[in-house]
Amino acid sequence: MAHQYSCSTCDFMVRSESEDEVVELVQNHAGEKHDMTVGENDVRDGIESVDVTADAG
Repeated sequence: MAHQYSCSTCDFMVRSESEDEVVELVQNHAGEKHDMTVGENDVRDGIESVDVTADAG
């Protein structure tokens, strides 16, 4: 199961097996692209769990 976060302001989306990595990348994105500070708990509240399966085709 992977963790995914989509920015509500732009088309940025990040997906990772590590929830901590998603938090770090989202916080970096918010600061660099939107001049915003986003708290860790706010990011974690917006993370979705997604099933990622390899395409065998």
